[in-house]
Amino acid sequence: MCYALIFEPFNFSFLPAKQRQELKSIHDMKIIPSSNTSQVSPPKENLKNGFAKVVAGGRIIRIDSQKPYLERMVTGTISPGDTITHKAKSKELALLESITANLDAGIKFVDQQETSLAKIGGKLSEMALCLNKARCPDSDHTERTVLQEKFSQAKDAIFKESISSFDHSALFSNGPSKPLTIAVPNHGEWEGLSIERSDLGQTGLKTVMGGKVYGDGPGFNLDHGAIKRAFSEWRSLCTSNRLSWGMLVDRLHGISSLHQKILDGTPWRIPEFNSSPSYGPLRRPHRNN
Repeated sequence: MCYALIFEPFNFSFLPAKQRQELKSIHDMKIIPSSNTSQVSPPKENLKNGFAKVVAGGRIIRIDSQKPYLERMVTGTISPGDTITHKAKSKELALLESITANLDAGIKFVDQQETSLAKIGGKLSEMALCLNKARCPDSDHTERTVLQEKFSQAKDAIFKESISSFDHSALFSNGPSKPLTIAVPNHGEWEGLSIERSDLGQTGLKTVMGGKVYGDGPGFNLDHGAIKRAFSEWRSLCTSNRLSWGMLVDRLHGISSLHQKILDGTPWRIPEFNSSPSYGPLRRPHRNN
């Protein structure tokens, strides 16, 4: 049977066709039979298997399975200029500098994600205020129509944030997605740190984005429970974001300390990558969480 690749877009029917089209660049692809008679979707529990992207050479890149593990997962593509720069340094120090650059890039990704989450939270507050005022018995048709316009503008602003990116990598996802991975040495082996894309495809957030506060336009009338659930999901995303930031900063301090120890004469050997095909090249302590 012949197969074709298609994109599955966000189900934001309230948006103009042009904006819905923009979402295709950040969505996961699904494989379906070209006859369109049936659709094959991977099980949800398998969506996070493997690594979609890694941070190597200070950049967020797709994995190139043709490269050696060290270049693939840590240093990225090494240019002749880099070779000259690191010529006077030990291989260990040059490697730690690459890891430092990767952690710095991961921290910047998380910081940008936090900024976008803050903007989304502000727009959710505006939407909640619009709902409260629209439900007020003293408001008339004209006032409620204006409130609906403000509500729609807030939704548009959230949509723009939902497709924002850092280093050509999406900050957010619409459902479970594969994390960005940073390889760091830890107790004689390589460990993979996962940076999650904030999932905006959760029930409460999707409900609010598909709703309205007044009028006969598309969408369904929201209640305070829907807004409350969206806020709860948003707060969870903010918490996860700060946990990721703390993890990366902690590892950055550890790498800086190791760098100084090597300069002071403490011997250190570059760990070997795990060659077991069942676990992959990196140890992932939260694999089964």
